[in-house]
This record gives sequence, C-alpha cells and structure tokens, in this order.
Amino acid sequence: MLKFKCKDAGFDCKFVAKGKTQDDILAQCASHATKDHSIKPEDITEELKEKIRKNTHKSWF
Repeated sequence: MLKFKCKDAGFDCKFVAKGKTQDDILAQCASHATKDHSIKPEDITEELKEKIRKNTHKSWF
C-alpha cells in the first residue's frame, strides 16, 4: 500500500491518497487537486507530479 499526504507537497490540506500503485495515487491527487484546490488538469505540471511521487511512501495501514 502506498500513501501520499497533500500537506507533504506544501499544501495546507488534510487530504490523504492511498493506493496500490503510483498511478492510483496520481489519479486520486489529480481529482483532488481539481476539486478541492481549483487546479485545472492542464495546470498539473510534471514538477507537481514529481513532488507527489517523491512524497509517496509505503504504508502498512
């Protein structure tokens, strides 16, 4: 299981994504970013995706 916390990417936010793969995490984060942070899909940069990847960690729960 992988886990990502939005606050780890520098946002003042309590959102947590959990998934089996990095693609699962990125999909959840993209949906969250557009819904809760008003970020347009085209504004989700490779830099932001890389920040998400670097802050995604293995989790046992």
